[in-house]
Amino acid sequence: MSGSKWILEVYRIGGGGDHLATLKFAALPSLRVALTEHQGKTFFVTMPGDETPEDRNTLLDLRAQGFDVAIRMA
Repeated sequence: MSGSKWILEVYRIGGGGDHLATLKFAALPSLRVALTEHQGKTFFVTMPGDETPEDRNTLLDLRAQGFDVAIRMA
């Protein structure tokens, strides 16, 4: 796992895309918990510059599980 900060931006679906929160995490598992806690929202995840291919695959897997996740590079 990478040691830099992951940034999660949470937006409301159907509410005009209102920005609800920006959260920062040191590890991808913590970010995954936040996605689950905010289920039903739209997310933008900014990956740190030192992410691994496994990290990216994890985000793609979350997308496949139904989370509305857009991925940004740092």
